[in-house]
Amino acid sequence: MWNIKYILISILAVVFSFVVHEFSHWLYGEFLGYDMIMTLNTVYPASGKYNAQSDYMLISAVGPIITLIQTVVFFFLLTRSKNLYFFPFLFNSFYLQLMSGVMNFSRPNDLGRISSYLELGLFTIPILAMLLHSILFFRAIKLNEIKKKSVWITVFYAILFSSIWILTNQFFKVILI
Repeated sequence: MWNIKYILISILAVVFSFVVHEFSHWLYGEFLGYDMIMTLNTVYPASGKYNAQSDYMLISAVGPIITLIQTVVFFFLLTRSKNLYFFPFLFNSFYLQLMSGVMNFSRPNDLGRISSYLELGLFTIPILAMLLHSILFFRAIKLNEIKKKSVWITVFYAILFSSIWILTNQFFKVILI
């Protein structure tokens, strides 16, 4: 797990998870007719505003839906193949959802925004989403007999590389599209 291949795959998993999540927001916003801007960790309309709150909610929903699909896909890939190189991809989708839920304490995130919009409370939908991700994540660990050391190494890489990704976005405002 400390080998260069696993480190590179862990970096790829972080990049893949962020880009796919954000790109899905961008793509749906463009589909709805907005001129969208995508950075490493955010997507927003070039005009700075949405025409309708419902558009904002739909665009907000797409990223977490894609992240859940990522969790399901990599759960099955890992479980069927027993290839531990799929584990960072599964973990990163779980981690993105976890961090997104935690960030609701400082500012409503995708699912927190939607949950509030639907008058369900800030944390209802994020908690339900986290439960789904958690079930698949912990089930994959059990089914694949992944050792605690391997999980912690993957956690370390995910935190390290996603922190670099997020800080790069905050300091340099990298616009991808």
